[in-house]
Amino acid sequence: MFKSGEGFTNSLFGAYAYDAIVARHEDHILVRLNKLIDWSFVEEEVADCYSTLGRDAIHPVMVLKFLILQKLYDLSEREVMDDTDCSIIKRYFVGLGMNEDVPHWTDLGKFKERIGTDRMENLFYRILEEAERLGIVIGQKRTVDATDVKANVDTARCVKDKKDDSDHDFVDRNTSDKEARFGSKGKGKRSWYGYKSSTNMDDDTDLVTAVATTDASVPDADALPALVDTEQAHRGEDAIEAQGGDKGYVGNKEELTERGVKDYTIPRDNMKTEKVEKDQNPDYLQLKRHRYKIERKQSEAKNRHGIGKARHRGLTKVHWQGLLTYMAINLKRIANILLPVQRPTW
Repeated sequence: MFKSGEGFTNSLFGAYAYDAIVARHEDHILVRLNKLIDWSFVEEEVADCYSTLGRDAIHPVMVLKFLILQKLYDLSEREVMDDTDCSIIKRYFVGLGMNEDVPHWTDLGKFKERIGTDRMENLFYRILEEAERLGIVIGQKRTVDATDVKANVDTARCVKDKKDDSDHDFVDRNTSDKEARFGSKGKGKRSWYGYKSSTNMDDDTDLVTAVATTDASVPDADALPALVDTEQAHRGEDAIEAQGGDKGYVGNKEELTERGVKDYTIPRDNMKTEKVEKDQNPDYLQLKRHRYKIERKQSEAKNRHGIGKARHRGLTKVHWQGLLTYMAINLKRIANILLPVQRPTW
């Protein structure tokens, strides 16, 4: 089926090679994650994706940890293998012995294709289950936002058959990513070619509770029902009590009511009656005041973890990138809540 996940303890030097180094770096994010997380859920979730025949595959826990490393440090598949090969802490995290070779970088893509989108979604939610098992209480108030993801396409090379300035389809005709589209956002109508990554975040814990990916032309508000449906399907219909968001998410009140969720999105300027009603609701006002949290979270995802640029082509692969990115960010948040770094008192 797959190889044992105990490679580093069975290696030439055993755990002895790690003990002193790990002890000196107990505040390292990877050390804290290995102390906290029971990774057995990975094998449980994907075991039936593997055949009992043929050569044993790389253990799925190890592969998922490589993918998490890739997103934590914003690396390519090749780079994460090279980095891990040279780093004792990263070897400790994934479970590689000192004398063991790292897997080939193509094994990461094979793993994603093997388990598919549904299992990747399940792994995302199993990490939230781990957070709850460890004592983190995920609240019922959500805030939604979307960020742009530029396609892995050189649009400058798509001009080869552009007819004139009124020809707006030349990129779509020549693109290497047929599922990407143009989108715009903001008052200045900043535009990009690619996708949107939409996320719902818990207001109490700052954990991302749902991820949706669309092409860039889809309005922000259209992604909201899918985010609510996905979380309710995995975490129960009572997982969300109230849903916040900026003015771009207005128009989903009926859909939210059908799902048993209160609409706390910020009304547009011409919605005076609704604005007066909501401004008298302290729960709405609190969620509105905390909207900066999701903007900060998406800034973190773009500036530190590479969500602003697609590494691969196609909606499915960009969605996998979003799921893994926010999976890594959630793991980092879990570690910071439960095992915060101890700052010196002097």
